[in-house]
Amino acid sequence: MKKSILSIIVSALIAALIFATAFAAGIKFTATFSLGSLIANGTISGIGNTDVTMVLDASGIPVITCVNNGGNRVPGQSSPKVSARGSVLLPGDSTVRKNGKSPYGVETQPPAPLTWQQAGCPNSNWTAQITFVYWTNATISVYNTGAGVLLAKQNYACKTTPTSVSCTPIN
Repeated sequence: MKKSILSIIVSALIAALIFATAFAAGIKFTATFSLGSLIANGTISGIGNTDVTMVLDASGIPVITCVNNGGNRVPGQSSPKVSARGSVLLPGDSTVRKNGKSPYGVETQPPAPLTWQQAGCPNSNWTAQITFVYWTNATISVYNTGAGVLLAKQNYACKTTPTSVSCTPIN
């Protein structure tokens, strides 16, 4: 009896894995990036009418300004890598979704504030402000919202100028 229950559980897990892999293999998305924090817009297909959550993770090098109580401003002397995250829910019953295809837009939140030491400010009387981020990497992950299962993931290498960003898919 114990063997049959165990074999049923193992069979169910294998079937779920095969289904998730087959489902994920059909998911495709495009992404065009722009500045704000970091914004990705595009279209995703192969998701049927399942609720999915798209997550954008990004990292980059900040431009830092140190400000003291008198309002004096100086450049930070350190530029530690910062990260940011944003997500968007794409409901399965959305009126914009047609035949398992949906437009999306997701923007990262601003990076977490840096301490005066992390930013290379003169001393603790100064606060660090991130005024811009040169994004270097991004990842878009697609999750089945209800199950929390990763369905698809794409990494990107990004090049940022003061006016634009372009990100290229990498393996």
